[in-house]
Amino acid sequence: MARQAAHDRPRTEKDASGKKRRRQTPADEKADSREEVIENGTAVANTIAGSPAVKAANNSGNITPRRTRSTITPKEDTKPTGVRATADGVPPVVPEPSAGLEPPHLKVDAPLTTADRGPPVVPEPSPALEPPDLKVDAPSTNQSCGSTAQCAFDITNLRTIVISLDRRPDRMQECADRLRQHCHGLNFERFDASDGKRDEISDTSCTRSWHTAKNVVYQKKRSMRKGWDDLASYAERSLQHSPGERGCSMSHIRAWRLCLENASVAVEAACASGASEDQRRRAAEQPLLVLEDDAAPTPEFVDRLQRAMEALPQDADVLYLGYSQAADWRREVTSELVESEYVWTTVGYIVWPAGARKLLSALPVDQPVDNFMATLNAEGDLKAYCVRPKIIRQSDAWNVNSDVGHSDEQYWGPSSDILHSDAFYWGSDIAQSQFISGSDTASTAPSSSTISQSQTIW
Repeated sequence: MARQAAHDRPRTEKDASGKKRRRQTPADEKADSREEVIENGTAVANTIAGSPAVKAANNSGNITPRRTRSTITPKEDTKPTGVRATADGVPPVVPEPSAGLEPPHLKVDAPLTTADRGPPVVPEPSPALEPPDLKVDAPSTNQSCGSTAQCAFDITNLRTIVISLDRRPDRMQECADRLRQHCHGLNFERFDASDGKRDEISDTSCTRSWHTAKNVVYQKKRSMRKGWDDLASYAERSLQHSPGERGCSMSHIRAWRLCLENASVAVEAACASGASEDQRRRAAEQPLLVLEDDAAPTPEFVDRLQRAMEALPQDADVLYLGYSQAADWRREVTSELVESEYVWTTVGYIVWPAGARKLLSALPVDQPVDNFMATLNAEGDLKAYCVRPKIIRQSDAWNVNSDVGHSDEQYWGPSSDILHSDAFYWGSDIAQSQFISGSDTASTAPSSSTISQSQTIW
C-alpha cells in the first residue's frame, strides 16, 4: 500500500496509556522549540542546536553558539508571554531597548569626565549685587567741602553780632562802615556790651581776681618763638580784674548764650516746618560770628573765610578770624587754616553751639576772657582753629582808644615800655587794677589833661 500523503495520515495517535492524542507535525515541533527559546530566554535559535552533530561540535569548541536577535531576559517575577510564531514560522522580533533613552523627566546625565569637559571655564566675576533692602551705600564725600562740617557755606546766612557799648555809637558806626566795605553779604547787628562799672556781674560768671601763671607760660613761648630777650621779665602774679575786663568777659558769656538760643529757635522752626532730620541737625549747629567794635576786616575777608569754612574739620568749636599768636600751631590743615594752641584777643571769632556749651560749662571766667578761652584750648577742653593770615585786625594798636582796661598793662611797673593806656575809658580808675601779692605797686594813670576830648567816653 502506497504511503499515505502527509495530509492524509491520521491526525491522532494513542499514547502509552491508550488515550488518543493529536499527532505533532514537524512544524509544530519547530514552533514549540522557538516558543521555548523565547519564553525561557535562551540563546539557541532552533531545535537543531540540540542535534548530536551540533553538540559534538560544541564539545570540540569549534562552533560558538550564535546570539539570536532577541536576547531579552525576563525578570524573575515576569510571567511567560506565550507569544506564538508568525504565519511563516518565525517568532516576532522584539527590538532591544535603545541605550540611554529615558523619559525626559527621568533622564539623568552621567557625570562628565575631565576629558569630556575639557579645561574648566572660570566665569568673569560680575559686580556684586546686594538686595535693595540690605545694600549699604558707601559714604560719599562732597567735593566742595571734603570731610568738613561746613559744606556749602553762605556768608549771608552767618548770624553776626558786634559787641559795643551804648555810650560809644562812634565806635559802632566806624565798625559798621568797615564791615560794609569788606564783608559784602554779611548781615550783622549791634549787641549791647555789658558795662563793668554799671552792670552787676556775679562772681559765678567772672571772678574778681586772677593769677597769671598759665598765661606766663605762653608769654615765654611767644618770646622764644620771636627771639626776644626778655624771659626774665615774665613773673607770676595775682592781679585784680579791671571793671572793663569783667564787663568784656560778661559780654562774651552772653554771646555764647545767644549762640545756644539761636540754635534752639532754629531747631524749633525746622521741626514746625516739617524739615528733614538733616535740616534739623544743621539748624542745631548754626554758628555765631562774634565781633568787637574795633574789628577791622581785611579786603580778602569774604574769599578767605569761604575757603576756611569749607576746609574746617568737623570738630571745630571756635574759629579765630583775628588773634595774636602765642605758641606754634599744632598743625596745618591747609595753607590758610591752622589748628591753634594758644592765641590772644577776642576781636573776631566764630563759635559753634558745641563750643558755646563747653565755654559756659567752664565758668566762671577766672582770667581775661581771651586767656580763658586760650587756656581751655591749650588744655584740650576746646578745639580752636585760626584763619591764616588773620582776616580781622584791630582798628588801633593794643589798648589804644580801648573801652577795656587791661589788668596786666602795667605788668612791668613804672619801667614798662608799653606805650598805650586804658585811661581813655576808665580814667583814674586804672588804680583798681593793682597787684594783690608781691612788692610791686600799681602805677597811676596818665593825667586826664593828656587825653583828647574826642576820645573820652563819658
